[in-house]
Amino acid sequence: MSAPQKVEMASSAPSPRAAAIVASIDDAALRTDVEASLALATEALAALNRVHLPQDHIEEGATESSADSKHVDLAPYVLAALSSVNRLLEQLGATYPAPADAAEQSSDDFDFAFDLVDGPTGDSGRLASTPAPAAHKTKRELVNDTAYALGAMLRSRVTSFAPRLRHALGQDDPWVLLSELDYYKHALIKAVQGLLFGVLAVFNDAVGREEILPEYRSGVREAVELRAAVADLTFHVGRFNSAISNAKAEQVVPLLVGVSDRLTRFCGRPAYRTLRAEDKKAVIDVRRALSAMRYSSKNGVPVARLRQEIEGFSKFLDAMQAINHREVLVVHDRQRLTACLERIDESMNLAMLDVDATHGRLEAVVQQLGSVMGRHPDLDDALRRFGVTPVVPEQLQGELLRWRGLIEAAASVVG
Repeated sequence: MSAPQKVEMASSAPSPRAAAIVASIDDAALRTDVEASLALATEALAALNRVHLPQDHIEEGATESSADSKHVDLAPYVLAALSSVNRLLEQLGATYPAPADAAEQSSDDFDFAFDLVDGPTGDSGRLASTPAPAAHKTKRELVNDTAYALGAMLRSRVTSFAPRLRHALGQDDPWVLLSELDYYKHALIKAVQGLLFGVLAVFNDAVGREEILPEYRSGVREAVELRAAVADLTFHVGRFNSAISNAKAEQVVPLLVGVSDRLTRFCGRPAYRTLRAEDKKAVIDVRRALSAMRYSSKNGVPVARLRQEIEGFSKFLDAMQAINHREVLVVHDRQRLTACLERIDESMNLAMLDVDATHGRLEAVVQQLGSVMGRHPDLDDALRRFGVTPVVPEQLQGELLRWRGLIEAAASVVG
């Protein structure tokens, strides 16, 4: 029998800020209904967060069979999470009737709108995007409209999960199931969060999402951190790839150890858990292959096989640049690069008057550009090298021009 799944207990109690918003509702009956919805939504999030996917916690020495068979242990946690979500849906259906002007919203539209509320840089202080309340609508009607619309989105995700789960369970490859679980865990969490934030925003839309859910991380921030982590890994794996391709048999062992350790650190970063399941599989596969070469080869490291593995993984990481097509990153990068370009222009006008202040402005711009790491290779290289060689006053104007060109080049490839 496999070991039980590690469980991290998540509180089902509403945050003090959420409780304060609910307590401020004047209508006692509405307050009771919202309080019940809040409690069930928080319990559903706790149950979903107890589903720990094995690809998120892979051990380097684990065999493929022992790691992939762990999906069997997920069953009670997945069922408990779905039961919790269904209890929330039952309460929503019984409490909030459909408005006369109910309209459907696609899943993609919901996801993009949900992420955009956090603003282009992911640090907005608003709970949800709510239009100006209609003068003739009461708070009860506004809550009904919001709960019905976002409850319908949540219900559609649960409904679509069932046939895909049945299909996945019938496949021989357990990764089909793990991929579906990975996708729907995040999709359901986002939908429940959207419901929670949307209902509370009827009463106070200026509160930050982290004040309601301290563990909340915006979709923009997650995408930015993932891209930066992948860019960093791509850079180091590329260097290992070049070194291994020219190394002799006696030189490859420290290189093998180095690239293995680099992958271990990557998998320990929070950003790794936001990778798609199929991309996690590619990382896990190469880690297993490197582990086998490191510990199981009786006749030393098979150099040709090592070169093939690292070269193939390097190409996979290059293909990961497609992350730049995500809409939230396009919006984020366009805003950030435009703002940095304006600051560079301002600094160029200041450079002749105050060298020290201008140098500080350049450092601030470079720090802000860190959030677009992974967008353009030349800009990435400049970000890595910044500060290695101090900029003397005579070079400051030329350095500003160089950074201006780098920012313009990066902006030109933003969709």
